Amino acid sequence: MGKKGLTILGVSVGIIAVLAIGAYILFQTMINNPKNNYLMAEMDEIENTFGLFEERFESELEWYEYAQKNAIDSNISITAETNDPSFREMGLDQMINNSNIDLNVGQDIANEVSTMGLNADVAGFSISDVNAYITGEKAGLTLPFIEEYMIVNEADAASFLNTLDPESFDGSEEIDYSMFFESSAMTESQREYFKDEYSTFVRENLPDEAFESASEEITVGENTIKADKLTMTLTEEQIHTFLRDLFNKMAEDEELANIIETQMMAANFGNPEAPSAEDTASEFNDSLKEAAENIEDVGFPDGLTSVVWTDGDDNIIQRDLDTAVTVDDSTGQIAVDGTADISEDSRVINYDMTFTDDTMESVLGYTADLNETESGYEDTITLRADSEDLFVINSVKTEEEDSEVWNADINFNEEMFVSPLTLFMESSSVYNEDQATGDMTLYADDGINVTRDTFVLNLTSDSQTVNEIELPAADNEKNIGQMNMDELNAYFNDEVGPKFEEWMNENFGAPTGF
Repeated sequence: MGKKGLTILGVSVGIIAVLAIGAYILFQTMINNPKNNYLMAEMDEIENTFGLFEERFESELEWYEYAQKNAIDSNISITAETNDPSFREMGLDQMINNSNIDLNVGQDIANEVSTMGLNADVAGFSISDVNAYITGEKAGLTLPFIEEYMIVNEADAASFLNTLDPESFDGSEEIDYSMFFESSAMTESQREYFKDEYSTFVRENLPDEAFESASEEITVGENTIKADKLTMTLTEEQIHTFLRDLFNKMAEDEELANIIETQMMAANFGNPEAPSAEDTASEFNDSLKEAAENIEDVGFPDGLTSVVWTDGDDNIIQRDLDTAVTVDDSTGQIAVDGTADISEDSRVINYDMTFTDDTMESVLGYTADLNETESGYEDTITLRADSEDLFVINSVKTEEEDSEVWNADINFNEEMFVSPLTLFMESSSVYNEDQATGDMTLYADDGINVTRDTFVLNLTSDSQTVNEIELPAADNEKNIGQMNMDELNAYFNDEVGPKFEEWMNENFGAPTGF
């Protein structure tokens, strides 16, 4: 199977793990036996993980969902402050300290309308009336020195790119402006489909005899717990059979193909050089079929053993997974060990994944110390590689009167940036039923040259619901999407160019060519 097959193996197993969220309700109706208890524990673990995230960002997620269904007008202001001596020597400090950028963004996802206006003041030099918009059918742009909007209709986008650069674009590219408004998240109906379809598949295709249960007393943190020990043991033949059936099912799943196409179109929007979404989905399906046909090329000489220990509330408090994978006559061992110390207001999760072969041993690990306080949450997440902390995230989120204050910092290992580096974010947000405001400050500190005094970036935002997002009048358009190269050259050289030079001369005193 090789590396390509292994990639399909990892992607597919990951898809099933995520898409099976919600199977709790399904398994809850089953009889109490080792297989169902094991699967329910795994489903609960996934659901709990997402639940922890949703608790911490409840207001943000609710506002995001609201903004997906309503027309929102947002004003965003960006300023910076610096006391860096190097900027002062170059005369840039006052320019930075006395500059601001204002953005007005209108967005109506449901009706496929988005607008943006830019106004900037850079040390006394003003730039205004830069406006753009996009709908499901056309995109437009106007600049301070022209009156009309230059537009390119969706139907003309591919041929327009071919006119500009015939070597890179042949005019047959798939360009869909509606993808600008598509969310990368699956729809509710898609999630429900996978809950039913793939949780049922997992339950029906894992053999009952692969599971067993027992009671065992274990120690997690400072607590001794009488736990349920749930074990799944699969032979190499059982793994091959399960994966072969899984890959074939996914390759024949039209709903999955549709989702991949949608995801690829959203990911590649604005990049016409990317492969078409249809080709990407087709290639993925072909890879799945190839992986199913050649599954024996990946060996599992020791099978797979996965053990989870659950407490009285069905939380997984300890995990031990071991397997070996053979590819091209090379065998590597994979071991996952973890614990979760859970109390009423805190959860400390500690996991290590060890990869071993004939030449090396590598350990990736993370620790999540999650705490609920009287006014919010205090969390620390650490990612490790071979006992070295790659980075540590500290997050403190509190409710203060009507606002939510979120302060976070990310500490990077000195090997990643030559010297230790910490990025800071300080924010305060207010979410009401139909509007939201926020202030955010970003800065860094390496303990030597970069500090909060040397450079700070400030962002403020004010968003509110409106009846509709207004678009410019259709009679004030220049359709450049249907121009040939001679017409484009004439338009920019004879009309746009002179107006640009006049504008530059009036505002900056320095005429220049367009």
